[in-house]
Amino acid sequence: MAQQAPDLRAQAAEATRRLAQQISLDDARSVKVRRLTYERLVQENEVARTYADDATMRQNKLRVVGDEYALQLKGILSELQFQRYTTLTAAGGSGTASAPAASRP
Repeated sequence: MAQQAPDLRAQAAEATRRLAQQISLDDARSVKVRRLTYERLVQENEVARTYADDATMRQNKLRVVGDEYALQLKGILSELQFQRYTTLTAAGGSGTASAPAASRP
């Protein structure tokens, strides 16, 4: 896992940068979102490894991770920013929530 950490950090930074542009994140919130996104990527990779042979369970666990992420994000973002985020993710946009999906098997 030590080797994946820098890559996940880079993915989290890039996802946060894109999201910042899309929902007008300020610097202070960007730092918190980047940290939260990194934690989500780590959790998603753990789920992917743990449930590599059980697609149904993997999808269920990934959904839980995504739901927890959204709940925590709601506490960081302003109401308007969170509305923009939910609109992006509902539309399948390139918000932070969809960026970790690239790491899914």
